[in-house]
Amino acid sequence: MTGLGGSTPLHEITVSAENWLTALRVGRKQLLLAAVALGFVGALPLFWLMHHPHPAMILLGEAGFVLILGTVLGIMPAIMVEATPEHVRCTAISLGYNVAFGIMGGLTPLVATWLIDRTETDLSPAWMMMAAAAISFTSILTFRESYRDGALAPAPTSA
Repeated sequence: MTGLGGSTPLHEITVSAENWLTALRVGRKQLLLAAVALGFVGALPLFWLMHHPHPAMILLGEAGFVLILGTVLGIMPAIMVEATPEHVRCTAISLGYNVAFGIMGGLTPLVATWLIDRTETDLSPAWMMMAAAAISFTSILTFRESYRDGALAPAPTSA
């Protein structure tokens, strides 16, 4: 069991653990910072594991990426809702999410292939992931969580 088939249950466990930690008041920002920092530190070792000849080591590398990405992608919808004003939330999130993922998701394989060709090192996409993690970490530091102060509570309605 490798690839998506073996990693999907691990992703579900990761998202469940992230929800549990958020419920314990660890906070989304702290979990996101930890996941992004782990992505920065773990990028090169996890890419190395995925290039190992032994299938168990490859699966371990995939599992590491699933743990990191499962945490980030599990927290991201709530972060986007918190960061967006209510009157433009639907438009801003849908455009921001889809345009960003379209550009990044579309260009990432091209850039990764170019890096491998240019550096002649199969592990060079790890540097790209580390750069993205560093930029993400810096931007997350500026985020202010508002779930504790009731900013997302629905406005009272008059009867």
